Amino acid sequence: MIVVELLEEPVTTPIRVLPTASVDYEAAAETLAALGFDRHDYLAEQAPNEAIWLTSDANTVIRWVEDDLIDVTYIAVLGADAEAVAERIRTAMPTDDVAQLRARAIADRDPGLLIDVLYRTAVVAWSGYDREAFALLRWGLHDPDPLLRRAALVAVSITRWHAFAEVLQDIRTHDPDDEVRDQAARVHELVRSGN
Repeated sequence: MIVVELLEEPVTTPIRVLPTASVDYEAAAETLAALGFDRHDYLAEQAPNEAIWLTSDANTVIRWVEDDLIDVTYIAVLGADAEAVAERIRTAMPTDDVAQLRARAIADRDPGLLIDVLYRTAVVAWSGYDREAFALLRWGLHDPDPLLRRAALVAVSITRWHAFAEVLQDIRTHDPDDEVRDQAARVHELVRSGN
């Protein structure tokens, strides 16, 4: 059974809620149970890094996702009441938003933290263009450190916002680092194609 089939009006673009690093799976599961969501194990065998909850009317799905590729954990909310459910979750547990991530990037120049901020920004802003997230990711694309520029390119590939097309074109032709130029060319094609 596919979880989305449970929805009366499926939403194709989930709303992503970004728990802070202090929220682990157990704490999130406790909070979601306290909010009245029912835990389901539909994907337990196929996706060991995911957990599923449903609202009592089964019109909205809440997915806990541990993305090992970018080392970001988030909650994806899909369905008829996705916005209201996401807001209930944000109110019930500590979460990050773009403004908090931006403040973290300003306060600390540690490359590991900045990479985490770029990835987390892309994840939380993924469902729709956000001017503040765009500015933060564009800043990463122009950082003096090529490692951070490459991380920003990964983040841009997550958002796939067409607004980055011109910036990516400039990077693919003018960045001083070969790897950054090559990666920018691939991300530029991805953004342009919309895939």
